[in-house]
Amino acid sequence: MTRLLLPALLLAATLPALRADAPPDRWPAFRGTGDSLTSAKALPLKWSPTENIAWTVELPGYGQSSPVVWKDRVFVTSAEGEFKDTLHVIRLDLATGKEAWKKSFRNTQRVKATDYVSKCAPTPVVTADRVFALFESGDLLALDHAGKEVWRRNLEADFGPLRGNHGLGTSPVLAGNTLLVLVAQGSSYLLAVDAATGKDLWKADHPFGGSWTSPAVVTVEGKPAAVVSSPGLAAAFDVATGAKQWELGGLTGNTVATPTPAGDLLVLGSSDRASQVAVRPGAKADERVAWRSAEGVSSFGSPLVYGKYGFSVSRDGVAVCFDPATGKSVWDHRLPGSCWASPVGGAGHVYFFTKDGVTAVVKPGPEPEIVAENRLPGRGRVYGVAAVEGAFLVRTGSALHKVVGK
Repeated sequence: MTRLLLPALLLAATLPALRADAPPDRWPAFRGTGDSLTSAKALPLKWSPTENIAWTVELPGYGQSSPVVWKDRVFVTSAEGEFKDTLHVIRLDLATGKEAWKKSFRNTQRVKATDYVSKCAPTPVVTADRVFALFESGDLLALDHAGKEVWRRNLEADFGPLRGNHGLGTSPVLAGNTLLVLVAQGSSYLLAVDAATGKDLWKADHPFGGSWTSPAVVTVEGKPAAVVSSPGLAAAFDVATGAKQWELGGLTGNTVATPTPAGDLLVLGSSDRASQVAVRPGAKADERVAWRSAEGVSSFGSPLVYGKYGFSVSRDGVAVCFDPATGKSVWDHRLPGSCWASPVGGAGHVYFFTKDGVTAVVKPGPEPEIVAENRLPGRGRVYGVAAVEGAFLVRTGSALHKVVGK
């Protein structure tokens, strides 16, 4: 059911039309460049189990991470065995899906694989010559594009147990040569690692609580800052030193959605209607909160800001379009199902990937214009997506699909 709430919206001049920093042949990390936007000129609009599926690759074991892409190379992770005994990093050819190599490691902290504990949830990071992978066991490693190990370490061995009710969900984030890792399960800290060596640069201990979000890197006064959203609070840290710059309390429901850039603002998604908040990362404390909204929630996926519009999806699959400058709702629309993956914006459309394999393609505007609803082959749950020129790579637990077409 669709309900139109406002006829139109105006966006503040400080918010740019798009924020897609990577070339269209790259999707280098969780949510691409951290905003789920692609600069691709063309993306598929329609597909089905028998149409516009270029290839499907069965993956060993299971995984909830998203694929990452660097030009013609696709990297994906998975865990195999009753206790996630073996961890895999796999490189595939983008054109054919053919496996170039698979690097396997023994899990140093075996935990029984169940439906209630994350299974290889952290998404890797890829650069021109490296791929960085984090696993729930605390195993953190760097490989080159030929699959050769550059460095490897275990965070649990270094800093203590990673314990939580549902495992580790955060993904590493690269800021220049600094790899940022949030740990908020048992031990609680933000760690900065030298990407070249794997050595610690700094460690900021902080009571983040049980969180499955990832850090968001923004620029404040010309310098990078890492903003973390975790139960009850959001906090910003200087990427160079680890010094805490500010903290915002009084939040609720902000345990899963990763903060989303919106021009000069940062939208903090929440599953609680009272806590969907936009902040000005570089503002003074009394001017930091730009708006609070009770008109949209982000239960599993993170918010998306694409052009003049923002989007969030509730637990029961209701998409809300909102004004990123004010938080005011524009319209809402019930999707074919709930979404665990974050929506993606690019080539003039927004894509909502439901967990059951149906994707709703929407043309942004003051009213919801549904362009298509497309189904993947198979029945696997959809966890993550990568978008590159002319294609989507859609990850289910045990398979990776390349979707093509116009």
